[in-house]
Amino acid sequence: MSDPDWLQPIEGCQHQTKIKASRFIADLFPIKTEEDVQTFLTQVKKREYTASHHCFAWRLGVNDEQLWRVSDDGEPAGTAGMPIYQVLVGANITNILAVVSRYFGGTKLGKGGLMRAYGGVVQDALPMLKKREFVPRVSLECRCDFEHANLVYRLIETYGAHLVDQDYGSNVNIRLRIKQADADAFSWDLHELSNGLIKALAVSVKGGRSKS
Repeated sequence: MSDPDWLQPIEGCQHQTKIKASRFIADLFPIKTEEDVQTFLTQVKKREYTASHHCFAWRLGVNDEQLWRVSDDGEPAGTAGMPIYQVLVGANITNILAVVSRYFGGTKLGKGGLMRAYGGVVQDALPMLKKREFVPRVSLECRCDFEHANLVYRLIETYGAHLVDQDYGSNVNIRLRIKQADADAFSWDLHELSNGLIKALAVSVKGGRSKS
């Protein structure tokens, strides 16, 4: 099975709905860092300062490099943040923050009703979100002697990879970012051209979920 086509937002949007007198306002934002999350959360909480809850989900990256978090913000556990997150995952969208502010209307919706409401308002907002393709990349590190460093640099240029940094000591450590789809071919070419002397090692980014 081939990898899904990933998307990322290029501009935020807002959508709201009313369910049994409760008003749900979904704000979707493009993000690049966890700091962006806090900036936009603060912005929404300031604007919707009388809302009963500000539930959210965000994700950065994909696959092994994905980072994500959800929050129910006082709603029953699992009824808000996770349904929002599941909508984002189902749409193959990353580098995004979705915040749903709820104004309680006096009628309890039950766990199922809350899950449908929080996930539904985000689902309905997605068609309004301006998006573009997201190309997954991975981090590689190459360790070699000075004699073979130029070989690594030439392959980085050939594959259109991004040189992150380099350390010169007794050997040369070169770190790069490359399209995930090109990583295996890059590693093989490096192995072949260096007669097996250089390996491109994957550098993992610890991700996963946390809840609040």
